Amino acid sequence: MTIFTRGKFHKKVERGRRGTSQQCSPPHTRMSNFSILVCVLPLTIGEPRQFRQVRQFLIDSHYSEPLVCKRLGLKNSEDYLTLRPNPSAPHEIEDRLDLVARLFLIGEIVSEAEMRPWLPEPVLSAMSSLGVAKRYPGRPEVWYATVALYPVRGLHIVSDRWSSPELAPIEAAVDVVYPAITVNTAHFLDSLPVDPCDAFLDLCSGSGIAALMAASQYARQAWSTDITVAAAHCAEFNRMLNGIENATIARGDLFDAVSGRTFDRIVANPPYMPSLKPAQVYAYGGELGDQMTRRIIEGLPAYLRPGGRFYCVTAGPDIEGLPFEARLRSWLGASGAQFDIFLFERRLIETADIGLQQAARTRGGPEEIEAWKKLFARERVEQMFYGSVLVERHKGDARPVTVRRRKGAQLGTAQMEWLRVWETAAARPEMLERLLDSRPVAAPGFELQVTHRLRDGELAPEQFTLQTRYPFDVECQIQPWAAFLIGKCDGKATARELLGFLKENELVAKDESEDQFAAFLRVLISGGFLEIDGFRVPRGPVVQFEGLTA
Repeated sequence: MTIFTRGKFHKKVERGRRGTSQQCSPPHTRMSNFSILVCVLPLTIGEPRQFRQVRQFLIDSHYSEPLVCKRLGLKNSEDYLTLRPNPSAPHEIEDRLDLVARLFLIGEIVSEAEMRPWLPEPVLSAMSSLGVAKRYPGRPEVWYATVALYPVRGLHIVSDRWSSPELAPIEAAVDVVYPAITVNTAHFLDSLPVDPCDAFLDLCSGSGIAALMAASQYARQAWSTDITVAAAHCAEFNRMLNGIENATIARGDLFDAVSGRTFDRIVANPPYMPSLKPAQVYAYGGELGDQMTRRIIEGLPAYLRPGGRFYCVTAGPDIEGLPFEARLRSWLGASGAQFDIFLFERRLIETADIGLQQAARTRGGPEEIEAWKKLFARERVEQMFYGSVLVERHKGDARPVTVRRRKGAQLGTAQMEWLRVWETAAARPEMLERLLDSRPVAAPGFELQVTHRLRDGELAPEQFTLQTRYPFDVECQIQPWAAFLIGKCDGKATARELLGFLKENELVAKDESEDQFAAFLRVLISGGFLEIDGFRVPRGPVVQFEGLTA
């Protein structure tokens, strides 16, 4: 294990190479939705003074995500990946922001004469010493950025670039540090809550962005770990570039880098691509894509504190008779009853599509497609889950909860935390009594579909289905009286009073118990069709709970 702390690791990392002057793409399917070219990171961990000079210059240049997107006409930071140099007609430099964007984001060659009006000599010297900018080989009058350096989520992050200054093929590195601006990374970061935590651990951290965000915003201390030297080196560089003192960068295989410690927040964006044969360690998820996720889940009993939570974005197979969430629980072993498991499905990928996409990526022929078919048939894989996983460890005795939801109109930390807090609270016996005393309100935005069928020569309503796309995509078949009930839920009557009304009007049986009725209300709240005080469905990016919390 190698640990980088407080800028004391001053070794320049030489990275392995895979061939010469070839194009290289990471594993690519619709699950990742992007491909890049990679290069050799030449970063040097220099003096804190040099990092301060570069950081202040970036700040003074207004090199922020909103201003860069406005200047370049981009929607968000994910669109950075669409930028390419134009060697024949380079972008004109009109101010510092133009210079920084052209050099580090668009990735163009810039003459020293163009740089001088905007870039002070000490800052250029610091950039050169740190390795982020160099004179172009054979052309000492021009400079280029050796890495991509971009603003994202309040930080300045360095990673491998996705194009070369002259659009030439890039020499590929064995240990790629992917840009922290991919769609998958956005899904991952959007799932992380920002409530305070004591000890935060980011596994498979790559550029270190999750740990650095946590350390700068809400974690007392953050740890970032990755198995590759390049990723750990890059994360330490990013820590110093952003002036973050309460983060520790370590290198090792998953939890090996932090052996003996425990955490109240653990996150991971592990490799999850299925592969017929071993690939680079940073990109290999095993035959079914869930190898790294399994190893992380298996480590939670030893490393996640009671009351702590684990978040990740991953993929894994639904196997015949054994959905992915059941497999996750089995990986917790004898400690499984101590944990609640939540899956948030962004999409399901058919096995035939995976085989075709992977064969296309590797340029395999019919034999490879047939090999994928045989693998999935042998393992009885029905489909592949892709989405977010949330695991919480109980503080005390509680009935374990396992919940899976499909993504609705949007999916972020607000929707995920609402479901986590509600479902863990709803599993407690005392919730039934609280529900009976509550004054339920119909949630906005749902639909009731009534299916009519011909009966005795007339159309008659036979099936009542509630549907909503927020906070999750949920369908629920109900009895006709339940549709009438929801219409009466306006926050004025208690659940007990509503049950009495239904009985008086003979809409439900006289012997319908309060517990049965409360259990039904619990189902409607879980689906997002009803709300009660303390567990309102989130209306914005931040969710607050006034009542019982888990």
